[in-house]
Amino acid sequence: MFLEKVAFCIHNISYQGRFPFSDFSVLNLPNQFKSSFNFIDGLPNLKGRKINWMKVGILESDRVLIVSPYYAQELISGKDKGVELDNIIRKTCVTGIVNGMDVMDAKPLLKEALQAEMGLPCDNNVPVIGFIGMLEEQKGSDIFAAVS
Repeated sequence: MFLEKVAFCIHNISYQGRFPFSDFSVLNLPNQFKSSFNFIDGLPNLKGRKINWMKVGILESDRVLIVSPYYAQELISGKDKGVELDNIIRKTCVTGIVNGMDVMDAKPLLKEALQAEMGLPCDNNVPVIGFIGMLEEQKGSDIFAAVS
């Protein structure tokens, strides 16, 4: 018996990992998980029975986190917003969390340490810009690349 707890975090509901259901046998998982993976895809040109990795993450985790309280509410507001997982999310105890952490107290020290580690001059007047995210146009990585 496992005592470990699992938290599953949803960053983007569109990236669900939908694959043909026939692939379940390749996973070598016990049949007890078959129903958690089972998903009827209703999207045009994709209709049919599928494996859905995000669905199983939601159903089999002890806690489901979503990257903001607003996004959590948005996902359960309708089928189009939850990309066909809104009903499952609605039945699960989800928590919207603020995506990030407050580092304002340590900001000058962290900036100096980062500049030193990267071999840059330590200068509080020079901005340091970081990017955490997928390198996708919707995230603005094209804009980030253009100004850096």
